[in-house]
Amino acid sequence: MLKTLVIGSGGREHALARRLADSESVSSVTVLPGNAGIARDPCCTVRGIGAAESALTAGELRSLVAEEQPDLVLVGPTEPLRAGLADDLRSDGFAVVGPSRSVALTGGSKASAKALMERYGIPTPAYRDSTSLDEALRLIEDFQTPMLIKADGPARGTGVTLCHSREGAEIAIDGALRQRRFGSAGDRIVIEQFVPGIAASVTVLLDSSAYLILPSVLDHPQVGEGGTGPNTIGMGSIVPNPAVTDEVGRRIESRIIRPSVEAFREAAGDEGYRGVLHCVFILNEEGPSLLSYKVRFGDPEIQAILPLLEGDFGLLMHGLARNNLADAIGESRFAIRSGTTCAVVAIAAGYPGPFARGKTVTDAGGGGDNLYYHAVEIAPSGEELVTAGGRVLTVTGTGSTLTAARRAAYARLMQVSFEDMAFRRDIGGESVMEQVIEEESVFLPQFGKRGGILPVAVQDAKTGDILMMASVNAEALRRTVETGLATFWSTSRREIWTKGMTSGDTLSVEEIRVDCDQDALLFLVTMNGTGVCHTRNEAGNEAGDHRRRCFYRRLTPDGLLELDL
Repeated sequence: MLKTLVIGSGGREHALARRLADSESVSSVTVLPGNAGIARDPCCTVRGIGAAESALTAGELRSLVAEEQPDLVLVGPTEPLRAGLADDLRSDGFAVVGPSRSVALTGGSKASAKALMERYGIPTPAYRDSTSLDEALRLIEDFQTPMLIKADGPARGTGVTLCHSREGAEIAIDGALRQRRFGSAGDRIVIEQFVPGIAASVTVLLDSSAYLILPSVLDHPQVGEGGTGPNTIGMGSIVPNPAVTDEVGRRIESRIIRPSVEAFREAAGDEGYRGVLHCVFILNEEGPSLLSYKVRFGDPEIQAILPLLEGDFGLLMHGLARNNLADAIGESRFAIRSGTTCAVVAIAAGYPGPFARGKTVTDAGGGGDNLYYHAVEIAPSGEELVTAGGRVLTVTGTGSTLTAARRAAYARLMQVSFEDMAFRRDIGGESVMEQVIEEESVFLPQFGKRGGILPVAVQDAKTGDILMMASVNAEALRRTVETGLATFWSTSRREIWTKGMTSGDTLSVEEIRVDCDQDALLFLVTMNGTGVCHTRNEAGNEAGDHRRRCFYRRLTPDGLLELDL
């Protein structure tokens, strides 16, 4: 039985730990340093919780691994690999999934990776790289717009800027090289010609004995729906990528995977490559064009890949770590099951720019094997989980079809709540939120107050129905159903509130609807009373002399809302 250890603290490591724990060959799983959400998962133990892996030196990680004495180590993030952790642990006698420092530095540098692609004849968009601000500003004259400006080193998904004008490119270059927005990761920048197409990726397990291609992924790196806004590490994934047909898959293997395997095996030299090669590319009519490499599992790609892998994952990883992947494929009974998965990332509003931390996270679904925590911690005041980063969690749905998988993912996401929670609704296609609400019988507990407008009563122009739009969490929804009175989450009071409770002018709820565009529940209501605002003026006057900023209006004799303020 294998005692396993996963190094890292995000959703990727949470997913890997849970998949290892499901393996017959695995006796225990430890995550180092993990996070507070992973610590609550019964599948594993967490060491060093509260410290990001980037805050621990390679020496500290090495010492902690030595204390654990695992049979297998999986290194999740790039940073420890670039610091030489895999080399150190192998010299200590541990079996490690992760390449050496020299190879990690090559894979982690966009300029070095592009040079390698050119050397091995791998199709990739035209590029130039530079460390000089003046030179870079001259180089962009050789590129058509749009173009990409990339920080050379790892920048946690934020180091790529799509520029639609030369002025925009100049600003991006200045931000990286002069303002040092990305720190040392932006000491060198890569200017790359933008190539339109479908974003895709393929993960390869690779050692000296064999390589194994895992299911293809449809990536969604931009924060905004429709592929708009700045790039992130990833907002969601679909597996398999619908655009990767059998024929396209063969072209990807022959034009990208095989020469990349040869390149990285040669780069690893005698020490051998024992780890993961994640290839990110663009698909269009001209075929696949490689954009970048990562020398670790993708995130959130692996959260979407793992549910489709059959067999003993622990045996597969142990064979890879021992440079015996060829035999481990058979010994682990590895296979890829049919079906589709959809992974959706929930973020703090504002990410990848400034965002708030410390927002309480609730999960009405009670955990389970389809939710993975990226960045949460224990609140100083109690036991609840609170947000601790821009990317907070990922949920994964599985189904026999793409539609079924997407509905399962979004239905699960609706059970999760934190203030200012945001996510893309178009992972894998057009929004399926209304289907989720209507067919899965779940409501939306995570809505936040938008610009101070909620709650507010509105009138359906077609039917004349009076509707109250409100921010509703799970408890408010429960009380609404039990009492029949419109109850909501008051962002000003920070508590559950029944509409009109101070004046007696409550609203009886006849039907609960959802407004997906406004992120709110709509209560079909009738008014109990004169319809005045529950907040009276300072003199305490009765109806007719209430505050002008009224959350709902009185009814006119013909039953319509009085809209005159």
